[in-house]
Amino acid sequence: MLQHLTRYTWTQRRLMKAGSTVALTGVLLILAGCGFALRGSDPAESRLESIQLTATNQYGPLVMAVEKSLQLRDVKVNADNGSTYHLYLVGERSTRRPVSTTSQISVAEYELQLEIDFQLQDPAGGWVLPLTTMVDERIYSFDRGSFIGNSEEEALLIREMQAELIDRMISRVSAAIDGDKL
Repeated sequence: MLQHLTRYTWTQRRLMKAGSTVALTGVLLILAGCGFALRGSDPAESRLESIQLTATNQYGPLVMAVEKSLQLRDVKVNADNGSTYHLYLVGERSTRRPVSTTSQISVAEYELQLEIDFQLQDPAGGWVLPLTTMVDERIYSFDRGSFIGNSEEEALLIREMQAELIDRMISRVSAAIDGDKL
């Protein structure tokens, strides 16, 4: 009798697992059929093949991160091709300001703000994107007792913000180039 109950439970589990697999497959098919796609997974190829990259600090961390991100997208950076678009990284600014305080009048939270200024010029010398600023902001809790932890958290947030801004900037540049080439 005990074996029969165990076998019945095992069979029931197999049926539930098969049913959930079928249901998940159905949901995925419905989502794919309606055109749903995750952000950044656009199957349409961009017309961005190569780009000239110029910045005030040509060897700074922002330029290196933009170059790496472009190369991961199979975009040739600073190729000797006279018919490429020119991306000017005008500047990068980060600020930190207190947002809230504790009852002892010490900082409880900080707001980080990162801004990237850029321009895009077409091969003929016309401005496709005039001076454009992209901004990202984050708020984090500040613990007076953990100075090292706070500085590491702030550095991590700045890297994340920079990566997000670079992705948004490249998407904006790509969309501007695609619109310009139509």
